[in-house]
Amino acid sequence: MLFKVLVWCCLLLAHHSVASGRAEVVLADTDKFVAQRQGRYITIELRRPHRLLSTSRVNGGQNEGVRYLVNHQSMEPEKDNARFNKVLTMSSEQYHREVAEELGVSATEMVLLGTAASMNRIAHVTERYRALQVDAFVTAGVKNNATRAGDPARWYQGADGNQLAAYRGTINILLLINRPLTPAAQARAVSVVVEAKASVLSQLAVPSKISPHIATGTGTDQYAIAALIDDQVPSLESASTHVKLGELIGTAVRKALLEALRWQNGLEPSAAGSVLHALGRFGADESALVASLAKHLPAESHQLLMNNLHSLLTEPRVVAAAYGYAAVLDRIQYQTVPPDTAAEALRDQAAVVAAAVSMKPGNWGQYWRELGLDRKNTLQAFYRALALGWQDKWATDEAP
Repeated sequence: MLFKVLVWCCLLLAHHSVASGRAEVVLADTDKFVAQRQGRYITIELRRPHRLLSTSRVNGGQNEGVRYLVNHQSMEPEKDNARFNKVLTMSSEQYHREVAEELGVSATEMVLLGTAASMNRIAHVTERYRALQVDAFVTAGVKNNATRAGDPARWYQGADGNQLAAYRGTINILLLINRPLTPAAQARAVSVVVEAKASVLSQLAVPSKISPHIATGTGTDQYAIAALIDDQVPSLESASTHVKLGELIGTAVRKALLEALRWQNGLEPSAAGSVLHALGRFGADESALVASLAKHLPAESHQLLMNNLHSLLTEPRVVAAAYGYAAVLDRIQYQTVPPDTAAEALRDQAAVVAAAVSMKPGNWGQYWRELGLDRKNTLQAFYRALALGWQDKWATDEAP
């Protein structure tokens, strides 16, 4: 083991860690690694041997010979056909070598993650408990590529070889652990990373772009988990969420992903506070909503609503009612609610929506009677409820 460490140190002295001509910003500097931002690249150089488990196309899987963990912006987020076509026409090995040469590092000692997200929006979180430390470096974008596990896929590896999906929204996670792990514990750490990622997307109600479900990730998510190699320190045998290592991994990944999505996509709790965010995955959009409201409101009332549309669609109680409506739609598609009861359940929740808009909860029964049943269009009851509540908001009556 001592010989291996000495060799590693010699290699560190023999190679430069960054390419010339590129501004370097140190993100973290420890006795075990140094993390730097260099233009389109985040490079983490390991100062001591680590066992890597990664999704890198080259040198991926489990590897103890990696010195460089690299995340990079491979193309612009929208319509960068030139970069996309270039990546498509190169093999994984060719592209890997090109990046290594640009950085001036050894291709055989590098793992590589790619994304369209800006490296200036990376989030770094450190979590500690006693002598244990976990560092998470995360870039993320979910607007174009979010999916739920099990959604229909668009790519297939066949006899003609690999096809590379575009990095149009990707969650990339670099995780460093300052203690040795057993191989089983390192594999378990992957599941905690995935669970933490999915919990953030659920918290922000990020919709799948393929199906009417909450996303669990994107189609191009990548990770690299590095655990220290040190025969003088006992290996941790579990990364379960029942032990502190699992807690630190989950906390670090969650915090970093929330921060990365805030900067890359403007996603944060308040950004999810919208009727259209709540129901967009079921097909609700502003044009359909406005068209429906125009059918159900007198011209003057409709114009007043249009002048205040943003306020209405972000009104906290109305948003809460919209999420309740979405929850009922989820229960219907998951068959928790019997199909024959679906329209009635939506009618119940639509009456809550109308009450939230009018701010007259005592009129719930009146709204329920006026809404009726619509078994054909699941969103029409919601749109009708918005109009009903808006019309009643300023009405003077004796209802409690």
